[in-house]
Amino acid sequence: MMKLVLIGLGLLIASSTAQIRTKGGTLIAKEGESLTLRCEVEDPSIAIIWRKNNDVVAVDDEILDTYGGYEIAMEGSTSVFTIKRVEPINSANYSCALAEPEVSVTFVIKVQVKPLVLISPDTGVYHARVGEKNLVITCHVKEGNPKPGVVWTKQAAKLPEDIKKDHEGARLVFPEVKKHHAGKYNCLTENVAGMDRATIEIHVAEPLQGEREEKPWVKNEDTFIPVRKNQNASFWCTYDGTPVPQVEWLFNGYKINFNDEKFKKTSETAQRLNGYSKSTLTVGDITEEAFGDYACRISNKLGSVIAVVHVSGRPGPPQLSLDDSELSWTVRAFDKILEYQLCHRLENADHFLPENCNSVRVKKSDNNGDDKWTHTIDLQSYLEQGQKYHVQLKARNALGWGSMAKDAINVELRRPEKEETKSTTIISCISSVLVALLVALL
Repeated sequence: MMKLVLIGLGLLIASSTAQIRTKGGTLIAKEGESLTLRCEVEDPSIAIIWRKNNDVVAVDDEILDTYGGYEIAMEGSTSVFTIKRVEPINSANYSCALAEPEVSVTFVIKVQVKPLVLISPDTGVYHARVGEKNLVITCHVKEGNPKPGVVWTKQAAKLPEDIKKDHEGARLVFPEVKKHHAGKYNCLTENVAGMDRATIEIHVAEPLQGEREEKPWVKNEDTFIPVRKNQNASFWCTYDGTPVPQVEWLFNGYKINFNDEKFKKTSETAQRLNGYSKSTLTVGDITEEAFGDYACRISNKLGSVIAVVHVSGRPGPPQLSLDDSELSWTVRAFDKILEYQLCHRLENADHFLPENCNSVRVKKSDNNGDDKWTHTIDLQSYLEQGQKYHVQLKARNALGWGSMAKDAINVELRRPEKEETKSTTIISCISSVLVALLVALL
């Protein structure tokens, strides 16, 4: 009769014919150290199986997962399983089991990882100007288990009271840069495995006396940015103006609420470069709900300007080009393109109808491993000669259809003139022969 016994955090299953004597439990390991698990059995002739979660990594004295950094040996009736160098990936449930009858014991491994922090912007030195609005500095915890918090300090001075903190203290927000904000700022983090520190120095320049006021300007490099779902997505705008303008980011026409679920891992950073500023928005683990139009709005007392970029994991709008009857296009997407759809309508028609859309197969040569997909077709296979058309195209990946090209392309395939030319040539030759005969008779 089988009997289930729970010991600590380990699971021990015993039977009257076979038994594991070792008790499981929770083990704490530090990154970089070695860790040994021992499993003593009553009958060592029965196959002993080691699993990491649900995956078999070793059987008896044979390691099956050769990339896991494991060693295994038998010491009498005890199977000795060693992780040679503990890594964060080793935080898992390791179990020792007998093949028959099925009994097992589980070890819960928790790996303590020293924290690692980075500051953005990552320039080391940030050049700001008096009056600059909403300067944001963020401390990112890239590694660490248990997950540590962060503490901001200012070297040789108390942290100015007019600096705001958000994102659980990870972000410093300077509503308006002032001269006393200059200095070195430290981001400190610590857990049981160790501590880490990152530093940024802020230089603050006075505005030039008699500086001419200028309306703000803003621009971005792309109107579409492809992203991968559930990964970090970053995009930015560059801008300037006098007085120093304020920066705001909007999503689908509304100012971003950083408490919104889809934007809880979003951060905004600013950077002063040579003659202009740069604002970067990073959406952490971007979801489909966060696909859309992001607008960078720049404002000062002289006016407001905006630059919009569409961000999506679905394919972007194709860029179309026509060479005689050959239509070529480029589509941007990280996820594999599954299909193109070519649509056409007569020049005087108002809509693209479903019956006038054709599926175009994707070729392996369309993509070289980056985010650009290119393809070329001959429109003579799809359109009638002698007609004037508007042609459009879109692409699809696993997330769905992307948008059509920004503008339809105008196409007219001319009728071939070869037969007409051939007939004219024959008639001309016959006429010449007749004229020559008449001249000879006369």
